[in-house]
Amino acid sequence: MHRTDAERAVGRRPVIDPALATDGVDEFLANLPFATPFAPHVAQLRGHDETLRFRCTDTDGDWLVRLRPDGFGAEPRTGDAAAASADAGVQGSAADLLLLLYGRLDRGADTVETMGDEELLTRWFTNSAF
Repeated sequence: MHRTDAERAVGRRPVIDPALATDGVDEFLANLPFATPFAPHVAQLRGHDETLRFRCTDTDGDWLVRLRPDGFGAEPRTGDAAAASADAGVQGSAADLLLLLYGRLDRGADTVETMGDEELLTRWFTNSAF
């Protein structure tokens, strides 16, 4: 991520290997529930089984995040199960999803597509930022 920050600082569009970016998205989603000590807003990511889907368009990366009353968690999605609908979703290349999740890309960028419950997306991105 630091390399992409440096590239962006000099006006270059970062190039991230799709497999590496997919792994980065997976790591972000797996570790985010434990980020409250340094990102207290993460504690606001609660709900009543609302779901968000994050899908890579260039790799098989596909995650369903479920917001529960006691917290949230992400599940890797594969095969037919990946086609399940969600309340809201974001899709784009693995690199763009990684940059988006780390706040280096705006969700209104033309390289990512959002769908579904706009309030849920706003709640997610407001509270997952650190």
